[in-house]
Amino acid sequence: LTTFEAQDAAAQVDHASQSDVTAARSVSMQEARQLRDAPPPFPFGWFAVAQCHELRAGAVLTRQFMDREIVIYRTQSGTVCATEAYCPHLGAHLGHGGEVCGEELRCPFHGFRFSVKGSCVYSPSGAPPPAARLGLLEVRETHGAILVWHGPAGQVPWEIDAPDEESEWRRVGHRIRHVRSHPQELLENSIDITHFSALHGFGNVGVSRPATFDGPRLGVDYALKQKTPWGSPVDVALRIRLNGLGFAITEVETLGFTLRLVGLATLVAERDTVHLLLMSMRKQGRSLAGKAYWRCAQEVLGPFVMGGLMNQINQDDPVWSNKKYLRRPAIAEGDGPIHAYRRWVSQFYPEGAAW
Repeated sequence: LTTFEAQDAAAQVDHASQSDVTAARSVSMQEARQLRDAPPPFPFGWFAVAQCHELRAGAVLTRQFMDREIVIYRTQSGTVCATEAYCPHLGAHLGHGGEVCGEELRCPFHGFRFSVKGSCVYSPSGAPPPAARLGLLEVRETHGAILVWHGPAGQVPWEIDAPDEESEWRRVGHRIRHVRSHPQELLENSIDITHFSALHGFGNVGVSRPATFDGPRLGVDYALKQKTPWGSPVDVALRIRLNGLGFAITEVETLGFTLRLVGLATLVAERDTVHLLLMSMRKQGRSLAGKAYWRCAQEVLGPFVMGGLMNQINQDDPVWSNKKYLRRPAIAEGDGPIHAYRRWVSQFYPEGAAW
């Protein structure tokens, strides 16, 4: 039923109490707008499971990933692998006592060893069983993070289209947050132009480059004014680039500085997102003295800039944590291309999913 049809039906019930009518209207609105707690789990794409520095050579880590545990490890030569958590021999958890032996992962229970291809290369009790093979996940390292692919069996992963000039940037901070929300909801803010002024208090918000949707990638640029403690607002340019729902890069230009925020949102359980934020500043200075000056300046300014960005991001948390997901939102003309965004995200779910 549409909302209006339900209201008409309720009006025709002669002996219904006012509370019954109110209840009928409430339920019908939920049906008409297809109210959900969150978008469906679990989207396809690349999602972060660790920072690169967390996984030294020989390290084995357990990570929660899409409502299950996986194990990531780095061999002595530096190869990063992501695998199912349980040994196919008798089910021991490889993240609890498993160890790297050269280029192999050793199970703590019976000593079975597995290559980076997942095959069992050693058994203490004879030839390795053909079925003793670890399930592997595609993995990439980029921008200081380790990302793992989540997708249907047999699907060839698309590659992350991220800037590769990392040597031009200086890392100044990072944050790890748990958000009671879904990556789709977090990234929808990228094209929700109205919330920049209504929630964050930015002024003169305008689109300097309209949103583009190209396969798994989305891009959009904004120009706006930000309030300052000294009263005069400053011009800010935002350049946002998304690779699926797990990898976002936002570049901010203001006051002669360029900041880069890499936002990595990973759904670990239904409506439980780990949000890893990596912030860098573009290096400045040409001479040795100039480079040294700007390095010191950025090291001092970095924590304050990171704090300011976190204050802006934290303003979204009460909304994200308490909102519901409307499959049929009542979009106003100036809200931004939210319907186009919703069509774009549909590619990251199984066909027929209620996204």
